[in-house]
Amino acid sequence: MDPRQDSCVPSPGPLYGRDHERAEIAAVLAGARIGRGGAVAVLAESGMGRSALLDAVAADVSGFGVRRIAGAAPEAEVQAAGLHRLLVPLAGAVRALPGAQGRVLEEVLAGAAPAAGELRLGVALLRLLASAARVRPQLWCVDDAHWLDETSLRALGFVARRLAELPAALVIAADPDSRADVALDGVPVLGLRPLAPDAAGRLVAGLGCGPPGTGPADEIVDLAAGSPLALVELAQAAEARQQPGPYLPAPVSRLRTRCRRRLAGLSPGARAVVALTLAGGPLPTGALSAAAVRYGQPRESVDAALEEARSASLVETGSGRVRVPGRLLRSVLAAEVPWAEQLAAHRALAALAGCGISRPRQALHRLAAAEGPWPELVAELESAAGTVRAGEPTEAATVLEQGADFIAQPRVQARWLVTAAADRLAAGGVRRACWLLDRVPPHCGSAATRGLRKLVQGEIELRSAVPALAGRHLARAVELIPADQRETLARALMLAGEATYVAGDFTGYFALADRARRLRRDDDPPALRLVLEHFAGMSATFRGHHEEANRALGRVVRLAGTAGGPEPEIWASQAAYTLGDLRHAHTLAASAVHGAGELGAHALVPAALVYQALSALMLDRHAAAEAAALEGLRLARSTGQRNLAVDHLSLLALLAALQGDRATVSLRLGTAAHEVAARELGRPGAFNCWASACLDLVEDRPADALARFSHMSTGTGQTNLAIRGMAAPHFVEAAVRCGRRDEAVTALRGFESWAVSSAAPSRLALAHRCHGLLAEDELSAEEHFTEALRLHRDDDAALEMAKTELFYANRLRRARRPRAARGLLRDALAIFQQCEALPWAARAAAELRAAGDRAGPAVQPVGRQLTAQQIRISELVAQGATNQEIAELLVLSSRTVEYHLRNVFSRLSVRSRTELAALFR
Repeated sequence: MDPRQDSCVPSPGPLYGRDHERAEIAAVLAGARIGRGGAVAVLAESGMGRSALLDAVAADVSGFGVRRIAGAAPEAEVQAAGLHRLLVPLAGAVRALPGAQGRVLEEVLAGAAPAAGELRLGVALLRLLASAARVRPQLWCVDDAHWLDETSLRALGFVARRLAELPAALVIAADPDSRADVALDGVPVLGLRPLAPDAAGRLVAGLGCGPPGTGPADEIVDLAAGSPLALVELAQAAEARQQPGPYLPAPVSRLRTRCRRRLAGLSPGARAVVALTLAGGPLPTGALSAAAVRYGQPRESVDAALEEARSASLVETGSGRVRVPGRLLRSVLAAEVPWAEQLAAHRALAALAGCGISRPRQALHRLAAAEGPWPELVAELESAAGTVRAGEPTEAATVLEQGADFIAQPRVQARWLVTAAADRLAAGGVRRACWLLDRVPPHCGSAATRGLRKLVQGEIELRSAVPALAGRHLARAVELIPADQRETLARALMLAGEATYVAGDFTGYFALADRARRLRRDDDPPALRLVLEHFAGMSATFRGHHEEANRALGRVVRLAGTAGGPEPEIWASQAAYTLGDLRHAHTLAASAVHGAGELGAHALVPAALVYQALSALMLDRHAAAEAAALEGLRLARSTGQRNLAVDHLSLLALLAALQGDRATVSLRLGTAAHEVAARELGRPGAFNCWASACLDLVEDRPADALARFSHMSTGTGQTNLAIRGMAAPHFVEAAVRCGRRDEAVTALRGFESWAVSSAAPSRLALAHRCHGLLAEDELSAEEHFTEALRLHRDDDAALEMAKTELFYANRLRRARRPRAARGLLRDALAIFQQCEALPWAARAAAELRAAGDRAGPAVQPVGRQLTAQQIRISELVAQGATNQEIAELLVLSSRTVEYHLRNVFSRLSVRSRTELAALFR
């Protein structure tokens, strides 16, 4: 065959989440194209998409001759069989090789084991590749190399290490920790990580399982844990799914077949270990040994049986426990291990006393082993789950979820599945919670069960989908939850209020506040009283009745200590923030973050971090605010709470806008824009308008800023009253600079009423600054600006103080008092430079020149000190992150990361990332 003729290259489908790997291989191919070839060993477990990657690489490349072979298990011990498959299409090129080299390869084609030795065989194969590469560059792709025979594998490894001067590339894919790994020593390795959830969601959507965010798609993504093969096989099985239940690959799928073969190859003792681990895992090793004896296995054989099961990758060990690795394998094993073996395992575990098995697990084993659904066993399991819910919601959910598989009573099953969904959601498992709710028929269960279901549905919608729809679910939950479940009722009511607030539906919020007022009773528990007072206080705030609001919100803050738990602390943090007690708001939010982590209520942490970041921002602690928002963004994404992720993105955009960083503002707003519009997210939408207006003001476009404020509304058509109030000082600044004094006065009136009622120094300082901007005489302006500066100093608000100094200096210069202006401007410039607020520094420098400072705006020396942003970037470099990965984590552009790193290198006198990493380890 002519070496210019490509072998058959399949047309691959879309390849998701492998951009980095494709770029790495593309770099090798680019080198080969100009005569500097190379090789890549793609080492990854079966099912991680090795073949799909090779398909894509072969299809992407142009101008290359492409050859593909794959190892085959039946030929793994047939020496030179792999080379024979490679050489058959190249028989003509082999015969054209000169002398001994051609004869070596002709022996392989003739079916004879090469007698010339490894060196001559490798040299002959290299010469063949070089000969073909003279016509055009060559790409050889070898899949499943772990199934190649030793002779072929070693010959290919020999060639792979000698391509530096050839226009040729080898891409060889294999299992890690196989003989291929040894034969390819010295060849650069490229691993395949599990697909990220967004890439996995796109893959599943492309297979017809609905878009990310829908129940089936999210459950498949969660089960597959990033395995492309699992995603494909689960999606295919989902199309044929007839009834609710666990998602499983088809019985004939590769995953199920592989598991079935491994099970079939186990000894009876190892099968017992698998059954016991499936029934009780994670199991303490001592409990496993004791249960295996009751199962009928000799005590002395248990360790060997455990090792056999572990070697088959059906169980894993660690920290003194044995478990089934991964939800998907657990589901597959539950389908493949006969029920008789599982029942025997439950009975063996139920007979154990102690041995480190928790009370909920013991109750679960007794229920599974019982011959009927005895009421006392149902009550025991519910009580046992309740004892661990406060600290281990995932464990509570697990026993109820598994218990639902053993119970034949539909109402009990519905109650357990819905309660398990609530526990999963509290622990941050949005996808799993959705799947559990899907297992329950809509009208099944008591009113309390249906009310709890609506509460869980509403909270999922609030955090991940459309808040307006969440409000309807939560309002229905309030109707269904029995009156004697006062704390659950309080939570449903509070979340319904939050849904209307996030959506920007303040008419709906006021209606809920009226409903809350009618619920009051003298014997209300603290948690319910806190909710009712919160509604009273916030609705009064939105209506501008600040004295009434202060009394109610003060009671909310005081009740936080008696209501107990992180969620009341989050609500109290919002109340304290509204009161202007920013330090207390920050303390309450930080306490909620800590408490939620301690209780395993991971879903609450991103919500608490919203108020921690917001209060830090208003305290002018920008580094602390950014750190909290970035952590909130990371956790919101990891727990599937997309709307909270958008909240944190909006806060990050506002932070960047206050510093005048256009590139970062644009990136962060652009990342959030589609989701804000698609789900009509009023709160982050208003924050985004505010951030854009702040940036317009920095860049001297007050008319554009004013127009932004006019768009601070949502799909409801209502202006966001809360954020409009917080943004009033910037609105005043824009209106004054546009000559629209009356609008500025009206906006200031409402803000000042709030500031005075709260007595918060930060708000009072901004109110005085606004008065200074509006003042018609110099004496009044001086009084207000001077008081604003005093309050800023008392509040340690450096950046806002610098802005006030800039505005005051501008007024002084225009009043022909340049000497007084210059002192303020020098202070402001130093602060802007220290905070790296470069556009503000440029404005201060221009004002300083206009005020006659002939020395010019010399940059203040900062020595070796780094900003908080530079420290974060340096720490990520030390962890091995690339610039692109850092940009994605911090929601920055790659150019911004590069800019910061150049400054870091200069300030620390380092010349490489390695030297920088050494300083931060």
